[in-house]
Amino acid sequence: MKQTYYTSDVFTDRVFQGAQIAVFPDAGELSDTQMALIAVELNLSETVFVTPAEPSVEKPAKKPTHFRLRIFSPKGEIDFAGHPILATARALLEAGQIESIGDSASLVFQQNTGEIAVNVTQQQGKPLFVQFCLSANPVLDRYTPTETELARLLSIDVQDIDSHTFHTRLASIDFPYLIVPLASQQAVRKACFSIDAWSQSSAPAMAAQEIFIFSNKTDNKDTDFHGRLLGPGIGANEDPPIGSAMPCFAGYLGDHEHIREGTYTFSIDRGTNETRRSLLHLEMDYHADKPTKLRVGGEVVLVSENTLLMGN
Repeated sequence: MKQTYYTSDVFTDRVFQGAQIAVFPDAGELSDTQMALIAVELNLSETVFVTPAEPSVEKPAKKPTHFRLRIFSPKGEIDFAGHPILATARALLEAGQIESIGDSASLVFQQNTGEIAVNVTQQQGKPLFVQFCLSANPVLDRYTPTETELARLLSIDVQDIDSHTFHTRLASIDFPYLIVPLASQQAVRKACFSIDAWSQSSAPAMAAQEIFIFSNKTDNKDTDFHGRLLGPGIGANEDPPIGSAMPCFAGYLGDHEHIREGTYTFSIDRGTNETRRSLLHLEMDYHADKPTKLRVGGEVVLVSENTLLMGN
């Protein structure tokens, strides 16, 4: 059995930047075990296996518009991730499994957490732009480690933590993130997770295994925030994708008094040109006592078409 798969660079407009994602657009013959083994073999942050949507969901059409996504990291299956949405739209278009989109097309992707509406647009001469919609209603907790503890476990100075505009919160939608505002992009980049300080702090008691650090003082004119994920399960030299943290981040922003009701548009980047920079565009509809509506978009560039030989 042979399997065709594609790799794309996601949340970027150029190759060799952004996050690398692999997509198998016709994975119906693969077992769960095979999917997990393939993800380990490719060793990318996320590998996507596309299968037909549930029969009751798909409406008659020339070609399907609903697809089921199974997402695996080398460590196992992931219930939700944002980067695979962009990569999957690009792979399905390349594989001819969706209609030629013209200016735009609407798709629905099923992940383990439910259906996600996806809009795909193409402007001549530019990379594909993919936007997906989410409802963000995280549980927020103001009981967090002290700034001294945070500075130690991030290997930074206390003054690198910026509590003037934003504040440290624990935000959770199925998966909890400890969100910490820092004073500059330089502070975000120099932070280094300390497992010893982590184990001696109050952080493990909160069940958060990942820390999302960010700053609204950035080095690039095209961004409003710079973000990064750290934690006990993230290698010292890793800079993983941040898309899965965006629903919690949107709800986190709305928990601050200076954020008034309305629609906000902003961009957040991850990494640098030397470490595969990603650029995410977000639209947020914030209204008090209601779930935050979040639209996450970005560009995606096809990098390769490959054949996996499924031997004995």
